[in-house]
Amino acid sequence: MDNVVPHTLGKEERLCSRKVLEEMFSGGHQSVSAFPVRAVFMPSDEPGVRIMVSVSKRYFKRAVKRNRVKRQLREAYRLQKGLLQPLGGGLDIAFLWTSAELLPTEKVFQKMRNILQRIHESLA
Repeated sequence: MDNVVPHTLGKEERLCSRKVLEEMFSGGHQSVSAFPVRAVFMPSDEPGVRIMVSVSKRYFKRAVKRNRVKRQLREAYRLQKGLLQPLGGGLDIAFLWTSAELLPTEKVFQKMRNILQRIHESLA
């Protein structure tokens, strides 16, 4: 029962350091995409996986729709983050939405599973 990953997304799992984000988006990263979700990730000195979710105002002018997409992405990650847990060391991931269309939650879950598996393969 030691390998059971709790389905939580606490504060320690959120990526909010401006310094780390600047480093991530200035070129020290890798990226995978499963349209309309793009993940930018890089190894970290901190143990564990930290994430950030971003939906641009360019795609959804109304905050209600942006918040819906962010909730879908966080929930999809929260329930499937066990795919990344066996990794040693730390990892920082930014999930970016790249479409002006809303998707059903099941589709978002499929895209997230695909991305997490590809991140795991690229780090293994």
